[in-house]
Amino acid sequence: MLPSVDGLSVDCSSGAPGELVAEARQTHCPVTISEHGKPVAALINIDDLGDLEDRAALAAHLADKAARRSGVSLDELDAALDRIDAETLP
Repeated sequence: MLPSVDGLSVDCSSGAPGELVAEARQTHCPVTISEHGKPVAALINIDDLGDLEDRAALAAHLADKAARRSGVSLDELDAALDRIDAETLP
């Protein structure tokens, strides 16, 4: 693995790791990486990660609403998610 600015990246030119990345990218199914038989990490399609982050933000918003806590409005949440998408998409 090669170090990168925000963690570790997989060198896709080296066979098996590249195949794992391709599997996650093409199938949209997480690829679990195990160490000594125990799952330690997962590779997921980047679009799926964005969806998970959006769902987590929505779940937090709904939990705040259900608990009658003052959180951001749904419109503010949508705007924030749009800003994040704009910053992270090429």
